Amino acid sequence: MTSRVIFRVLVALVAFAVLARIPVGFDVGFKFDAGLAVIWAFGLLSLVLLTGYVGQISLCQATFAGVGAYAAGMMSATFHVDYIVAVAVGVAAAFALGVLVGLPALRLHGITLAIVTLGIALVFDRYVFQDHAFEWLTGGTGGWRVGQASMFGLQMDSSQHLMGAYVVLLALFCVVALLMVNLHESGAGRRFRAIRDSELAAATMGVDLTRYKLLAFGMSAAIAGMGGAFYPLVAGSVSPQPFWLFTSLQFAAIAVLMGVRYVPAAALGGAFMAFVPDVLTRYGHGTLFGRQYEISYDWFQIAVGVLLIVQLITLPDGVWGDLRHRVLHARSAVGGLDGRKVKVA
Repeated sequence: MTSRVIFRVLVALVAFAVLARIPVGFDVGFKFDAGLAVIWAFGLLSLVLLTGYVGQISLCQATFAGVGAYAAGMMSATFHVDYIVAVAVGVAAAFALGVLVGLPALRLHGITLAIVTLGIALVFDRYVFQDHAFEWLTGGTGGWRVGQASMFGLQMDSSQHLMGAYVVLLALFCVVALLMVNLHESGAGRRFRAIRDSELAAATMGVDLTRYKLLAFGMSAAIAGMGGAFYPLVAGSVSPQPFWLFTSLQFAAIAVLMGVRYVPAAALGGAFMAFVPDVLTRYGHGTLFGRQYEISYDWFQIAVGVLLIVQLITLPDGVWGDLRHRVLHARSAVGGLDGRKVKVA
């Protein structure tokens, strides 16, 4: 391994060690938020691959997560398999759907591709996830309930053993994030970026557009499905509401807001999606200067819209991208000062 890969592995280990300890002192509600933050971070990470690396637009990432959630819930509640097997089935189901969704991307681009993926999200939101014809997948109106499950010999559930699920979920996220960073500089990553920059130029250089586009959609869906597969374990059940169309739109907006080209931005965006609405719900009401005030969840949606507009104007590379550029600029400035030679008369 090169020194750069070793450094990335060390950073991932440190990040895991720190983030695994943070929710320990929280109540059950904030522990659930911590698990939900990682689940949403997987959804945002899937957009880093698909949009940030390959330049393809998708507005149905929550649909992929929902398919992973329902498939994992079905395997656990019906067949009582080890939950890692349920997760694998959820990831495989999401990957297969991603490849199917990627077929229109072979001929469509930009806004037309976005509209097609939006239509797919609507079909699953209004029909597949709620219609009686698909009760074999969704478990009916009540959904699948996962009271307790085991993974790697550890007991996990949505209450007393929630931290176990969170730690495993966080470890998988760190591994996938590390693989994503390394993918960016690999041969496949260079082909992905060539497609993003110019499909015509990429095809001229010999890049198989069909293969790499379908691979990108499949991998992106699998990443979102991996996060979704843990939702029944973290929440105790699975229902259509967390994976409706608006969640996909939130994924797209927050991915752009935080920096759609950067892997760490996915973790930052996941925490923003999970914690901010809960904090508003808990502490968004009271008395200030003798007057009652109440901040509802609607303010979160308004804030995302306002922040997105401001970000596109002032920080076109996203919050994380701007921080990264500032750090690199400061390092180069310090390096320039150290490299100067002072002449003494």
